[in-house]
Amino acid sequence: MLAVASLAFLLYNRALEFGFFNDDPTGHFAWMESRSYGDYFRSSADYGYYRPLVFVVLQGLVDTVAYNARVFHALLLGLHAANVSLLLLLVRRLSDNDGYAWATTLIFAFAPFSYEAVTYVASLTHPLLLFWLLLTLLFYQQARRTKEAGWKRTVFYGAAMVTLLLGLMTHENGLFIPLALIGVEWLERPPEGLADSLKRPFLPYLLVTPIFLLIWWSIPKTSEQVLPLPSAWFSNLVPFLQTLVYPLLPLFQLTAEDTAALVVLAILTLVLTFLAAWQARARSLWLYGLAWFLFSALPATLFLSPDYLYGSPRLHYLPSVGVAMLWAMPVLALARHLPDQTWERLAVAAIGLLYTLAIILPPTVFISCELDFYDEASRVVRRMGTLGEEAPPGRRLLFVNVPVFFSSYAQHPQGCQNPYPWTPVGAVIMPAYAGARDFVRFNGAADGLATAVTVDAYAPGWNTFGDTLSPTELRDRLRVDAIHIFDLNNGDFFDLSAVWLPGGAGDVQPLALFGDGMQLNSAVVDRTGEDEVSVTLAWQNHGADADDAGPAVFVHVYDASGQLVAQHDGPPAAGFVPVGWWGDQDAIVDTHMIGLPDTLEPGQYNVVVGLYDPATGERYTAVADGTLLPDNAYSAGQFTLP
Repeated sequence: MLAVASLAFLLYNRALEFGFFNDDPTGHFAWMESRSYGDYFRSSADYGYYRPLVFVVLQGLVDTVAYNARVFHALLLGLHAANVSLLLLLVRRLSDNDGYAWATTLIFAFAPFSYEAVTYVASLTHPLLLFWLLLTLLFYQQARRTKEAGWKRTVFYGAAMVTLLLGLMTHENGLFIPLALIGVEWLERPPEGLADSLKRPFLPYLLVTPIFLLIWWSIPKTSEQVLPLPSAWFSNLVPFLQTLVYPLLPLFQLTAEDTAALVVLAILTLVLTFLAAWQARARSLWLYGLAWFLFSALPATLFLSPDYLYGSPRLHYLPSVGVAMLWAMPVLALARHLPDQTWERLAVAAIGLLYTLAIILPPTVFISCELDFYDEASRVVRRMGTLGEEAPPGRRLLFVNVPVFFSSYAQHPQGCQNPYPWTPVGAVIMPAYAGARDFVRFNGAADGLATAVTVDAYAPGWNTFGDTLSPTELRDRLRVDAIHIFDLNNGDFFDLSAVWLPGGAGDVQPLALFGDGMQLNSAVVDRTGEDEVSVTLAWQNHGADADDAGPAVFVHVYDASGQLVAQHDGPPAAGFVPVGWWGDQDAIVDTHMIGLPDTLEPGQYNVVVGLYDPATGERYTAVADGTLLPDNAYSAGQFTLP
């Protein structure tokens, strides 16, 4: 149990560094702030679902460790590791075979669509529900295996009832627990008829179900659970069929339109696993695995919309147990037909191990890719928290062009190949309903005013969060807000407030004038390292009339002989403040980082700067002290290489 738990933990241990994103800040933590522990049981208004125990657990963590994301993610990883361990124990008891128990457990631990349930805090409901479910089955099973009818049996029956109730209070799928319990009862002691079934001790557990349903219906909620049109049922079933057949999908190049092929693969999966179960004399166990898969997937299939289901792989966490039981059947068939010779037994065991590895290894690439996206989402929200902590006193935070969703793009190191076409690839950062303030304060900053907007003029090329601002409105906000623009190329925020000063910094004697109104107020050359020089320029507008693009800046480095050895050309302020946006007297701080070739000889080097038209390459005129400068370039300074 410790070994499989460790493997499950290692697969997902990166999650310990994740932050709070998606539904975590606004959908959960902000909603919890005005509620007490008792409120979670009395009302679910403004949330939509009745899951009081989840919020009790979350509130307990908040009261204990505040919003320490590492602890929250450690809880999820711990639950997954515990579930893997408990599943090993349960399946070993049901099958009386260690090989089958190991195969089932490993397949479940490495199931590709469990990543969301294990690494996204708002998905706590799913691993927590499975935890209660497995405990219920094991307690009940232990009670049935206790021969004497004394206090020990009563304690185990009572423990099973307690964990059942906890499961019902965790997620609506807790209604599946009594069905799973009946299956365990019938697997161990097949019924001899209706009368025999009615004598079994599982009836009290069934009676809890209607009582919980009455409570559930009476609790105030904001969403109504209604049956969608039957036409949506098949659409909802498709992602679950994908979960059923996922080990086969890397072998085929299916698309989201190939639903007929998916159905064929589902039938093939059931036939092949049943034949294996037949050989293993484990048809009842196969039927139990199939029933687990079907009944645990049924509520989502019947009550959720296709859009919601397709974007929520966490819903597949519970059904993956049944899928694992089915796909492990060939291992059970091998195990129950072991030859007598030791070397032959070792060969059969090796075949079973290779079969299991062939199922669990391909999904690891997909899981790693998804965790990469969660890394990126966490980096964004954690940076928002850091910027909130560093914000100047009394200034609001304004975030520009924060991505709503991270998905595959060219810069992704793995390319994120997805063999599962009915599951989206990526991570939601900030859903449309969220508030930027929540993402700042729950990711490490003190509470303060923060908003997020979209500036289409930057042409970000990705879905962005917040209302739209024009460049003029953005400039006006600089007077009161600390503004940070998300830059996908760097994966970080650009501090616009540090480089754009509306109205300027007062009267300054210029170093040089460029064109018809571009003024260079200062230039600082600084060697930041052995292979890099920074050049910081302070520009000011004196009535320049340019289009939105405006001129570009050139920064050139020359050796003592006048040979060009390094340069950096580009728009001022990394392109975030086009000259056409500058108001009269606006000042701009423009920093250029110049990489130096490692072949440079020791000596003194000169840095010159200027402006040019990026369309034609023609330089703007440069004048200093009333004199036209050579080559229309201003000598910004020097540095020495020792």
